[in-house]
This record gives sequence, C-alpha cells and structure tokens, in this order.
Amino acid sequence: MNEFELIDLLTKDAPREASGLREGVGDDCAVIEGKDQDWLVTTDALFEDVHFSLDHTTARFLGRKSLSVNLSDIAAMGGEPLYYTVGLGVPKDFPVAHLEELYGGLKEVGKESGTLLIGGDTCASRSGLVLSVTVVGRAEKGRAISRRGAKDGDAVYVTGTFGDSALGLECLRRGKTGGKYAPFVLRHNDPKAKIGMGSWLANTKMVSSMIDVSDGLLADLSHIADSSRAGFEIAADSVPVSKGLAEVARELGLSAGELALTGGEDYELIFTVKGDRIQDFSAVFPVMRIGTIVGNAGRRVVLDEKGGLVKLSKGGFDHFA
Repeated sequence: MNEFELIDLLTKDAPREASGLREGVGDDCAVIEGKDQDWLVTTDALFEDVHFSLDHTTARFLGRKSLSVNLSDIAAMGGEPLYYTVGLGVPKDFPVAHLEELYGGLKEVGKESGTLLIGGDTCASRSGLVLSVTVVGRAEKGRAISRRGAKDGDAVYVTGTFGDSALGLECLRRGKTGGKYAPFVLRHNDPKAKIGMGSWLANTKMVSSMIDVSDGLLADLSHIADSSRAGFEIAADSVPVSKGLAEVARELGLSAGELALTGGEDYELIFTVKGDRIQDFSAVFPVMRIGTIVGNAGRRVVLDEKGGLVKLSKGGFDHFA
C-alpha cells in the first residue's frame, strides 16, 4: 500500500464538502466558509531522518523550511497566510541553543510572510526531533483554487525550475556543498513559498486548478488529474531547469530529466489555465507552458521532442515506497 492509498483508506468517511466546508480532505488546505472570506487550514509534519537530517541542515534552516512548506500549501490555494502553531517533539539532551536557532528560523519566515506564531505544544520524543506546523490563512470568498477544476483542453503551466531540491539533497549526501553545488543545496534546505504568485494567479480568474510541488512534478500533477478525473500530456523538453543542473547531475551520474520530472520539494506551483483563456493568460504572464489536460483519465504521458513516450524509473516521492 502506497502513501496515497493509505490516506484514502484512513479518510474514506471524512467529508470533502459539508455545511460551511468548501474543501475538506484531499487538497492542499481545508477551506472553511467565513462571513466575508474563506479560511484556509493546513498542517505538515517533519520527522528527523525521514524529512530531514541534522547532518545536512542547520537548526535555523530547519525552522525556516518547516514553516515554508506549510506556507506553500496556502500559496497553492491562492491564499494569504495569517497565523501558525508549532507542535514540537524534542529528544533527550537536544541542545537548547539549537531549539532557539530553530525558532529563530521560524520567526524569520513568519516575519517575511506576515505570519504570526499563536501557539502550539511541546513534548518529549524518543525517536528524534519532530516538528508539526499548522498554518491558518484566508482567501477571497469563493476564490480559493482547488485541485479538482482541470478540464479537457486546459493548459498546464509551472512557475520556476524543477529538480534543484532533489539534486541538492544528493549533493548533501555526497558531501558536495560549496561552489557550483551550493545553489542546489540552498534550494533544498531553504525553499521559498510562492505566496504572492499564488494570490496573483487566483485573482486572474483564469486558473482552473493548482497545486504546489512537494512530491515531484509528475506526482503532484497526477494529484490534479486524480481530483479532476482527467489525464495529461507533458512535453519533457518544456520543463524548465536551472542553469548548471544538467552539468552537476551528469557529474553525479544522475538524469537531469528524471530529477526535473520526479524530484520532490521544489515547492513551485503547477496550475492549469482554462482552455478558452489560454491566449489571454499568455499575453499577461509569460510563464512556462509544459502541456495540456486531456479528458481521458487513463492517458498520463510525458513526450519527447519527437512525440515519443519518455520512460521514467520512478514517479515521485512516496513515504511508504
């Protein structure tokens, strides 16, 4: 059983929609109807030696990342973050100075994003450091963007570049952190949530679905396809990558294409633009179009420059793989 099959099993009776609930289980945030606006709620947990290694990051960067990954969920709904809480599990003899650094990183990102710490919980941990962050945000009433709005003929767009974080993690594992490796390491340790971009996209009223990339471009686009009961066709050579990624990937014996398509934790946005608004959207925002939504839910393919199928060794990150 993979991660998403387990989630489906455990939440099969949870409401997706109910009185006052616009979006429940199955999206980046829960969306709760308010009087003048909608409330967004999201939570993510980070476990030592699963999501992070203290050999590969600092306490400050860990604090920054633990809030940023939650802010990215708010961005994926086109919302504005407001408040956050922190649940902390601390191993015996963990240095207090490191905890101060961790909270320093949290507060830095909170200040940068205008998000306030309003509470949490602290307890002992017998199996490494544990962080669980919950963020509360808001969106204009009825304007939050879900995963389930993509339609046949919609265009698939992305922000930013892909594969950087996965390459950065591999650099860390091999002890390569300076020089040409440093930008990729930083991208892994200190991701930036695209809050302003998500809000702007929601305000265009041209976007039909959106998600942030945590598990990998193809895996997260598949979440949109699952929720929308649709398929997609992606052009491999249209997926943007950073300068230098191909060189470093080749040096480490990795495929730049697979990193871009399946590497996780880039925290860029994938979104679809309504088929009848593609021309209008392209005129005002020249982001990268990488493919098209198709009505056949069984067709989810990556095509090379000649239109042939690209075969990949994996599909994205799965905690239970």
